[in-house]
Amino acid sequence: MEQVLMEMFEQARKLVVENDRRIAEENDRIQEKQREAKLVELAARIDAAFDFTSKEKVELDPRLDLQDGKPTVEFIVRSLRTIFVLAPRPEGDWSLSALEDGRAPQPMGEFKGGTKAEVGSRRLAAARIVTAIGNWSQKSPSTPAPKKPVQAEKSQRWQDTAVPIQVQEERREPTYGTMGKFLGY
Repeated sequence: MEQVLMEMFEQARKLVVENDRRIAEENDRIQEKQREAKLVELAARIDAAFDFTSKEKVELDPRLDLQDGKPTVEFIVRSLRTIFVLAPRPEGDWSLSALEDGRAPQPMGEFKGGTKAEVGSRRLAAARIVTAIGNWSQKSPSTPAPKKPVQAEKSQRWQDTAVPIQVQEERREPTYGTMGKFLGY
């Protein structure tokens, strides 16, 4: 009787584990669909509000992402080792923040996005974002100042001293191995 009960409990446990796995997979699919929908909506909003040039896109390396469930655009400026986060706000406004390792997010301001119908306003809005990032990078204390080239001092290491080369007076004929026989040597 004990063996029969153990088998029933084992089958029930397997059934519960399988059901939990299916529910978790379904939840993951639902969350991924919601994430994709938010990113598609963000892509449409960013396209409607800003017109970044191809050079700006390469330099800023924009990436769409979700932070705490909110859609954001991350600009990863490698030379600064800083990520700039552009997040949509109500009524077409966008907030820009700078994220650095070991520091709290630094708000850089709020910017008005352009309109899809007016291309110039979209370009102007993008230029304002690029300008804000450029101004921040010039004022940032974490950005190392360019160093002046320093003239290296001469040291007396063995690598820095000239080594005389002795030239042999006797010159030997070059050998070509077996190929020399064919060339007449």
